[in-house]
Amino acid sequence: TILLRSLPYYQPDRLVTVTETLPQMGTDEIGVAAGEYVDYRNRNRSFSSVAAFQSDGFNLTGQGQPLRVNAARVSASAFPLLGVSAELGRTFLEEEDRSGKVVLLSHALWEHKYGSDANIVGKTVKLDEQSYNVIGVMPTSFRFPFDGAPLSEMADVWVPIAFDPHLFSPENRTQEFGVGLVGRLRAGVTLAQAQQDVTGVAHAFMKQYGYSGTIQVVPKAYAFARHTTEKARPLIWLMSLAVVCIFLIACANVANLLLARASQRRDEMAVRTAIGAGRFRVLRQCLVESLLLALTGAAAGVGVAQALVFGLRHFGPADVPRLQEASLHPLALLFTLAVSFVSATAFGFAPAWRLSKTAPMDALREARQTGPGRGTQRLQHFVAVFEMAAAVVLLVSGGLLLKSFVRVLNAPTGFNPNGVFVVRTIFDPGSYPEAAKRAATQRQLLNRLAEIPGVTAVAAASHLPLSDVRQIGFRLEHAAADDFHWAQNSLVSPGYFRTMGISLMRGRDFSEQDLPDTGNVAVISETLAREYFPGRDAIGQRFEWGRRWLFTIAGIAADVRISSLDADPPPMIYFSMFQVQSGASSRTAFELRTANTAGLFDAVQTKIWAVDKDLPLYQSSSLADLVSESLAQRRFTALLLGGFALVALLLAAIGLFGVISYLVAERTREFGLRLALGANHADIYTQVLKRAGLLGAAGCAIGLAVSLLVSQTLQASLYGVSAFDLSTFVLAPLVLLAVALFAAYWPARRAAKVDPMVALRYE
Repeated sequence: TILLRSLPYYQPDRLVTVTETLPQMGTDEIGVAAGEYVDYRNRNRSFSSVAAFQSDGFNLTGQGQPLRVNAARVSASAFPLLGVSAELGRTFLEEEDRSGKVVLLSHALWEHKYGSDANIVGKTVKLDEQSYNVIGVMPTSFRFPFDGAPLSEMADVWVPIAFDPHLFSPENRTQEFGVGLVGRLRAGVTLAQAQQDVTGVAHAFMKQYGYSGTIQVVPKAYAFARHTTEKARPLIWLMSLAVVCIFLIACANVANLLLARASQRRDEMAVRTAIGAGRFRVLRQCLVESLLLALTGAAAGVGVAQALVFGLRHFGPADVPRLQEASLHPLALLFTLAVSFVSATAFGFAPAWRLSKTAPMDALREARQTGPGRGTQRLQHFVAVFEMAAAVVLLVSGGLLLKSFVRVLNAPTGFNPNGVFVVRTIFDPGSYPEAAKRAATQRQLLNRLAEIPGVTAVAAASHLPLSDVRQIGFRLEHAAADDFHWAQNSLVSPGYFRTMGISLMRGRDFSEQDLPDTGNVAVISETLAREYFPGRDAIGQRFEWGRRWLFTIAGIAADVRISSLDADPPPMIYFSMFQVQSGASSRTAFELRTANTAGLFDAVQTKIWAVDKDLPLYQSSSLADLVSESLAQRRFTALLLGGFALVALLLAAIGLFGVISYLVAERTREFGLRLALGANHADIYTQVLKRAGLLGAAGCAIGLAVSLLVSQTLQASLYGVSAFDLSTFVLAPLVLLAVALFAAYWPARRAAKVDPMVALRYE
């Protein structure tokens, strides 16, 4: 589903997304500026059409409880470009791009909020206290921007993009880079040609508008479908390789069982051949038996897979794109059928070929031998060694990921998440057009929340670590006019650092006296102080933000991990939410420190709705849960691959147990003779365990060699652990050897207890 299934758009392979980086500012991929989008749209020669999109959110009020809905602002060209029409009504018109108060509803919102009202088109809904006319409902399958696409969340509503005109002025052109761009390639145009085209357009507008200093953009064109799954792609390939290893180990086990069974059926096949069965008939019979095994296993596997896919959809990490679409597609069933035929043929052929070659006289002679034929033994040993090697590869890979996960868990967050409850709301501009009114309500809410029994500290912030990301550009006071740098940012209330458990290293926290009409102050992180003020005290230094506001550094806070626990703490700037007005001012997450976060939501809801019943409350949870959610994909990967490794270990142990058990059964007469001739039980015991140890050691040696190659591909998924971690490479084969010897223990014990008289009567 994630890698192969096409996006539900018209000719999705022709869709391209364009992102940018600012290399001199050290940024990851970002969107494009509004003015740049217009330039890419008007100047390119590679796209037949271009569309813009941005993520947004609204308070949906006026019917029942207030609801926070995810939204996408899209240009009218998006729907024709994607080849999608509304299920009810219509999509946007070009003239509605600028200021149209119209909205498209998602099928899910229409169904759950409005009861699938067939007359919804033409009705009015309130978004941020602004009236929007419903012009259509999109199909169930329509999702844009897609999960995992840049600058996107799954949208509940779509509104016209309506760019703010001031973003197109030369002085504001590089103020925001938040526009997603998707284009449809013209016929005959390749992705490489599109890349050259957008690079040329970027050079042209940078020269025209005087981009300089650290503001130098580098565009990158991606296949839209690939970009939506880029982060999940290594995980899926890793899981696929693990599945292949498990599959091959299972097939090897079956092959060994068939080889053992073939040896036991030599007399039967000799008789069949003697009474006229041809070689092809014997071969066909054996392959049919193998195929029945494979198809029976496949049928059982499909049933288990259905349950597991259901579990993945409900318990898998939310940040894996398109996971909710995962299902047992008919193509997967056909693939299963094909694999069953291939495995039955490939792994059933060797035993079948051996049986088809059985000659009556040879079978009678071999029946009087004291063990299995050497050819059969060599083949069984080869298969057992292969199983061991594959198991070692999975054990090493799983061990590296599990050790990495433990390191991430132990990484310092920079704050104390225990005992902190978080609830979010948003102050929409329609209800709070003035910053003073919003700030007064926020203060009132902080005071009300502090009254809740058991709450020891309360604060608010626009963005929280490991949950939200906001970047701003800043310039040091005496730096060149075009020397900007990136930093993470959050607007916080006084007391935020104490509530979050973030240490204030030097200087002071924000106070109630930090107001819009007083001097602007900021608190910065240790990393920012170290990187931009080396060898001097950052307290009292000043920097510029937004090309017009000058801030004085009043305090230095401890570093906090912002995007993930496995990413180093970035430079961070905190502003006072009661002093600074910005695009993030309407977002508010309240943090309450308490001894027990369970059942706190009702009390919080009562306090907040007593002040404003139209404030939507959403994404309420403990801060510890937010930290846990940030590890969801890494935990998912480690547990899944660790589970595969344990299954591989179990299958390899079963395989070796089968080989040694068969060896003991075939050599029962030989062991009886040895004991009759004076060998003691310990000798027999040691001989069997030695055979198992040699097979295990050979498999471990080959597996370690392969693991050295495979582990390099895991490097990007590891944190604090080398791809060649010595302890993992030593422990994994030792565990496998121990399991191999344990698996061989019971057959060895049985061999050592052979009664010579019983063994000599065996034939």
